[in-house]
Amino acid sequence: MATERNHPSDERVTVPLHDLTHDGSSILSEESTILQKRGIVSSSRVLSVISRKDIHIAYGAYTLLALGIAFAQYTQSTFTAYATSAFKSHSELAAAGVVSRVFSMCAYALMPKVTDNVGRISPSVFTFMIVLIGCKNVQTYIGANVFSGLGSTSYEIAIQIYIAETTPIVSRALWNVAADSFSAIVTMYSGAEIGGHILDNWGTANGWRWGYGMWAIINAVLAIPFVSVLVSWHNRVRRTPDIDPLPPRTGLYNQLFHEYDIIGVCLLVASVALILVPLTLAKGLAAKWTDQNVAMICVGFGLLLLFIGWSLPKRFRPSWLLTPKLPLIPWCTLKDRSVLAMFIINMCDFMSYGCFTTYFQSFQQVAVRVSPAKASQIDNTLRIVFQVTAIIVGLVMRFWTPICRKLNLGERRFHTKWPIWIGIPLCAIGIAIDINFVQNPRRSSSIASFVVAKAIYGIGRGMFQTSSQVAIQAAVKRGELAMATGIFYFAMSLGGAIGVAVAGSVWSETLPTTLISNLPAAAKDQAQVIYGNIATAIKYDPNSEVGLAILKSYVHTMKILAIVATCLQVPMLIGMFFVKDIVLTEQEEVAHAGKRLGLDKERKGSKDQSDRDEEK
Repeated sequence: MATERNHPSDERVTVPLHDLTHDGSSILSEESTILQKRGIVSSSRVLSVISRKDIHIAYGAYTLLALGIAFAQYTQSTFTAYATSAFKSHSELAAAGVVSRVFSMCAYALMPKVTDNVGRISPSVFTFMIVLIGCKNVQTYIGANVFSGLGSTSYEIAIQIYIAETTPIVSRALWNVAADSFSAIVTMYSGAEIGGHILDNWGTANGWRWGYGMWAIINAVLAIPFVSVLVSWHNRVRRTPDIDPLPPRTGLYNQLFHEYDIIGVCLLVASVALILVPLTLAKGLAAKWTDQNVAMICVGFGLLLLFIGWSLPKRFRPSWLLTPKLPLIPWCTLKDRSVLAMFIINMCDFMSYGCFTTYFQSFQQVAVRVSPAKASQIDNTLRIVFQVTAIIVGLVMRFWTPICRKLNLGERRFHTKWPIWIGIPLCAIGIAIDINFVQNPRRSSSIASFVVAKAIYGIGRGMFQTSSQVAIQAAVKRGELAMATGIFYFAMSLGGAIGVAVAGSVWSETLPTTLISNLPAAAKDQAQVIYGNIATAIKYDPNSEVGLAILKSYVHTMKILAIVATCLQVPMLIGMFFVKDIVLTEQEEVAHAGKRLGLDKERKGSKDQSDRDEEK
């Protein structure tokens, strides 16, 4: 199976399809000839028959769908509390949230396998969508949330792989964030307003059902254009004469053991579940660790070590032990320094964020004495600034070379290391200055101080995450692209779960004892009530003896969380130097059948420059 590409010297160069990297270059390595993945070959067939106009249409349809999904996300967050209250089974719902998170995280590792073996550009990404309107009891609500989390995670990772396959490297950062960032900016505040109107007009008892059902129907309709485009691409492949067939499907044993690595899947799911379930459920339970909790965590880490050992290459394994040809997470991907560094960076970033942000809104309401709506707006500053920064960085990465050319600065190329090296220190600064800010919550500039800190953190995160995703995708071969992208997002989810667990442990260990220590003797018996009910903490006069004791306790606890969050930034500052620097060039692109794909027209100036470079 082969395709031809245009060469600067007008020669036709034949390159095997399965030896093409994601940017169109050729790799003739031992790994590339082990096994032709059916999904990658299917993607290559589709890319060989579509044009730039097709890409334009697909991105327009995807943006429409992303807008609907963002509206649903921010609208539903308004009435989630009413949905959980309707079943009056909060303990079961907490457990369901943990299980849903575990399945969602594992989907980041599993979905790349599916896209590699089934198809990357495929409408199958929508098969996990489920409607929550039919929930009549807590059991079906739990099941719906588990499948909904699994489906949304699968959709997210499949879309990112799809974007990586259909865009040139120089524009990839922009199109990675354009649709989602635009949708989030538009819907972050308006979505909550819509959710409020739904509850006001349809009632709190059943309004949440109509809210879930409404957006399920709307998003199903909005998905039709995007799904139709993808289906039309596959139909075009079928109608194309003389196109090479897909590799034949292997037997059931080979599919389960070699292609999907069912043993690795079981080890990963079990290890993540056994580690996160006791950690996450410990939040708010006054850190009541038992022998069962400790045993689950120990077994979980043991299975995690087994999973790493199972992923080792054949030369490090006993000869009698069976080896999957395509392990769930290939060793060549694990040992790539960019992938490993970004795993550590993303995990620590979301651990730090989860550790500080989990109780930040509660702290603002009690210590700063702002309304819940105001506290939410302050917290959302980071999200808004992050989305705006991501778009700006994507535009700069795309147009850096043309701008330099216009300004007669020569053919300057953009280096992905600069946003990473600037963004991560900004994140550290943004969280570090909160150590000082949380100790002075009553000063007149406290709200402005928190907004500035959130904005600095948002700018830093927008810079390094936008650039680093492109960097790790460009650093790996095409066969490893899906898994590298999955690892990138898996680290975020894992770090967030651990960060929330750490915050819950610190909060439940520190705040009750600090309240007992600081409250006057007459109010010490109210310590547990104040700790367990934020409304009780707020009702006291902030300048009374009890109010000042509550303030002192909250400040002390939040200061510890800020220090822990700042310490978690240190591995990020070290790891950023291990991410490979990628120089973005306009000639790097997805190239199949001599066509240029993506959203960028080839400039005559860049072509002339390529010809001059070839002559030299």
